[in-house]
Amino acid sequence: MQIIEPIDAVITWVDGNDEAHQKKLAAALTIVGRYRPEGAASTRFNECGELNYCLQSLFRFAPWIRNIFIITDAQTPPIIKTLEKDWLAKIKLIDHREIFAGFEKHLPTFNSVAIETVLWRIKGLADRFIYLNDDCSIIRPVKPEDFFRGNKVVLRGEWKTQTSKKWRNYFYRLQTKLLNKTPKLLTCSEHRTLQENSAKLAGFNKHFFHLPHAPFPLKRETFATFFENHPALLIDNISYSFRDPKQYWPISLVHHLELQNNSAILDNSLKAVAVNGACYSLQKIQSKLKRAELKRNIVFICMQSIDLAPSHSQQWMLNWLDRKIIKST
Repeated sequence: MQIIEPIDAVITWVDGNDEAHQKKLAAALTIVGRYRPEGAASTRFNECGELNYCLQSLFRFAPWIRNIFIITDAQTPPIIKTLEKDWLAKIKLIDHREIFAGFEKHLPTFNSVAIETVLWRIKGLADRFIYLNDDCSIIRPVKPEDFFRGNKVVLRGEWKTQTSKKWRNYFYRLQTKLLNKTPKLLTCSEHRTLQENSAKLAGFNKHFFHLPHAPFPLKRETFATFFENHPALLIDNISYSFRDPKQYWPISLVHHLELQNNSAILDNSLKAVAVNGACYSLQKIQSKLKRAELKRNIVFICMQSIDLAPSHSQQWMLNWLDRKIIKST
């Protein structure tokens, strides 16, 4: 008889409207100079009920998940009080103090990257688990095999060239030497920078595996083994109260380690769509979500910055989630 290993889910969540959270944030911002760095942008902490859709999507489209751990900072999501008994039994609230045990001096933190560095320290967490941001939902049925096959993780994404290795940067550096000019090197987004940093730590100096906004399959043992051998890297990454481009993204790091160890399968048959309410027009939002409805291989949706969307776009995004996840039959 085949023994099926359990698979858990882990979600990070914060209520930016909570008064206690706001006081902690204000104090932390004072330390860094009384301004909001990008890593402290208000949209990182505000929420529009995204967790509700995330949880409901797991209950409906991935009922095989054993436990759902929600990492919070001394907060209780309102949805917890409304869940049916059977679903509530799956939910475990995890305070930052638990996963930062022994490293409490780095709390409070407002840095998702720091939190992700220690999320594997949740007590009782299955060795195989799926990590999601609360703005990510599943919109069609998925199976365990969509995330894990045997002892391997199923990765989605694509290989890209490290920014520093792009030919234009070689050209700019050569131009600097020949003409004694200040180089105009290519730059990239912070999110990409963190992924590139992670790849380098795993030994990938020319390329990196770029991850989409989707649920990430992870193995607790991979985290534990790496940080047992490199404890200084853990401490350094959790020391930043806010996201910083000098950090690495632990999710990307672990995926690169799986690739390095030949314990990953690349499979892009299931797709993810990301929608950004802050910078997409309503027409673009509608176009992307219409595509998600029509293409049956699109099973993941990431609704970013709903709180910053114009009211008409925000309502359209929330209505779509209601229809697709909660009211759909």
